[in-house]
Amino acid sequence: MARTRAQDSRRDIRSLKAERRQVNKAIKEKSEQLKARQTLLGDLSTEFGRLLTSWGLPWISTAVIDRDTYLPVVDGQPFESLQASGGGIVTSVNLAYSLTLLTFGLDHADVLVPSLLVIDSPRKAFGNNASDRQRATEIYSRFRTLADAYGERLQLIIADNDPPPITSDSFGKVVFDYENPMVPGVDHPGPDHVTRVETQSES
Repeated sequence: MARTRAQDSRRDIRSLKAERRQVNKAIKEKSEQLKARQTLLGDLSTEFGRLLTSWGLPWISTAVIDRDTYLPVVDGQPFESLQASGGGIVTSVNLAYSLTLLTFGLDHADVLVPSLLVIDSPRKAFGNNASDRQRATEIYSRFRTLADAYGERLQLIIADNDPPPITSDSFGKVVFDYENPMVPGVDHPGPDHVTRVETQSES
């Protein structure tokens, strides 16, 4: 009887040791995965900060990606606060963040983000002085660099009211007007026969 209990105890000890080895192995694997993710996030944060600050925006000195939310933090302000402030800073932060994610996904197969990016009015809230025009040129130069570097691996669709400030064979231009609507075959009745959305919201 005592011998049976001793055998059972030794068997339990072997089982616990095997389980402990498995747990330690799992902890090591998870720690290595976490370290790799933190390294990727650090690289993403560096690229985001480098891109945003390269545009020479006077109201931005530091820009990083938060390690918990994976969202931008600019000059210590979280993304939600930046969104609430509006204006050119939001346009610039959103644009830099989207472009950084796009590039990062193309460079890292394990970072799953779409290779299609639709950008609406990248110069929104910018003025027309020399500094603003220079920033617009830098932004479009970034578009050109991406198009030249990645070719058919990505697709950029940019909606802008004005022509690009730079020329590039990588850009294809599509102009929409009353004679050439965005949806072929659907004629526009003309500006005198429509009500703008903002007009409806004001009434």
